Amino acid sequence: MDKQNKKKPLWSEKHFKYASGIVFLATVIYYLPVIGGALGWIGLQDAMTNLHNMWGIDFLGLVYFAPVVYVAYIYGVRPAIMTAFLSMLLLLPHALLIDNYPNALFKPTAFFIILSAVGAVVAMLQRSEQEHHLRMKEMKCLYNIGRLAGESTEVDGFLTAVVAMIPQTTQNPLETKVRITFKDKVYRTPDFRKTGGKISEELTIGDEQVGLVEIYSNIENPYLKKKNHLAKTLAERISGAIHQIELEHSLRTYYSELEHEVEARTKDLEQVQEKLIRSERLAAVGELASGVGHELRNPLNVIRNCAYLLNLSFTEKGDEDAIDTLKVLDKQIDVANKIVTDLLDFTRIKPPNQIKVELNNLINESLTYIPLPENVVLDSHLNGHHFKVRTDAEQINRVFTNIMTNAVQSMTGRQGKLEINTGEEDGYVWVRFKDEGCGIPPENLEKIYEPLFTTKPKGIGLGLAITRRLVEQNGGKIEVVSEVEKGTIFTVKLPLELGRNN
Repeated sequence: MDKQNKKKPLWSEKHFKYASGIVFLATVIYYLPVIGGALGWIGLQDAMTNLHNMWGIDFLGLVYFAPVVYVAYIYGVRPAIMTAFLSMLLLLPHALLIDNYPNALFKPTAFFIILSAVGAVVAMLQRSEQEHHLRMKEMKCLYNIGRLAGESTEVDGFLTAVVAMIPQTTQNPLETKVRITFKDKVYRTPDFRKTGGKISEELTIGDEQVGLVEIYSNIENPYLKKKNHLAKTLAERISGAIHQIELEHSLRTYYSELEHEVEARTKDLEQVQEKLIRSERLAAVGELASGVGHELRNPLNVIRNCAYLLNLSFTEKGDEDAIDTLKVLDKQIDVANKIVTDLLDFTRIKPPNQIKVELNNLINESLTYIPLPENVVLDSHLNGHHFKVRTDAEQINRVFTNIMTNAVQSMTGRQGKLEINTGEEDGYVWVRFKDEGCGIPPENLEKIYEPLFTTKPKGIGLGLAITRRLVEQNGGKIEVVSEVEKGTIFTVKLPLELGRNN
């Protein structure tokens, strides 16, 4: 057996020593008249002797109430009666040899009865107080478990706190160990070990057994054996708390998932609404552009024919000023004709004719359509990747051409670099066009794809609207990042064709 579990001898306990000392002191006080007489202290003898029989009461005998009350408070009824019997034996020599009572045994017997009764009352009062104190600790423990359940978000933290809380409800918290088993996990107090004194109760949620509560005492503890009702109450409270925490966790998870679902649905609705608005806007613009385009095309053809005839006439006459003026007129007719063509193209974008092509070839082909001025340097990093995409080559060429044309125009009047990179991400091939132009103000970034929106002195704002429409109908995405006076980055993403060759 472990040394800590061995009982200490009674005489080695401090309360036994205190009780023995009180008995000895009471005996000395009771026999002070005899001691005083033996030492020749006549005054002390006379004064103390009167206390033995004052108004028919032996007041000195009352000192034996002290050890009896002390023992009753500490050890209980039986030790108190034994102390009262010991007091009677200590009173007996005085009653037989010194007192003048006719019946020498009357006074010690009477004191024994009175002391025993007082000791029993004190012991019962102390026990009642102790049990009341323990009831309060139990109530507090149960209350704290309920409060802790309301504050806890995880079962692990809750049960860790509970195993530290339960020992405080017992008579010997330091010698009481607790172990709670919940599903596949075990929670225990520090230095836990099994001992002979044990109570246990099952944890049940509904009809399912989910664990076990075990309370062990490392010393002989009769009180613990009587507390099965406490263990049952604790088990019921802990089971209910675990169920509550699990339900709250499930609700939080459900609310979180619901919140994400609502957010996703809202985003989808916003995108659908945005597409609907854009479609309605494009339809209106398309209808207008189609009518205006056809109406303008005929006058422009007439003007071009007239300019051609005038040019022949002035050429024969050798009028150079008139010929130069007609050249300017012819260029402006081309500009107007391009605007009409853009309007008509916007309304007549055909469904894509998708074929498998190599992305690098599309980029290089588009570069041939863009005359780069001397102030713009091309920096192309295709990284040796030969990405395959299934798309409409003509439409994507137009996309790349529009983006690079805008990039070159943004660097008008300044030295700059047009950088082209390619890469792969999340099933998409991307082409990034980075310029060092004037940039786009933040308030205009959301408007650049709207038809008829433009900040250029020339043009009607259909280039990027057409570009976005072409990219999206080929299953791609277009993104833009820009900073004023530092440049703009357009990124075009197209679905990657499986079976890429490197």
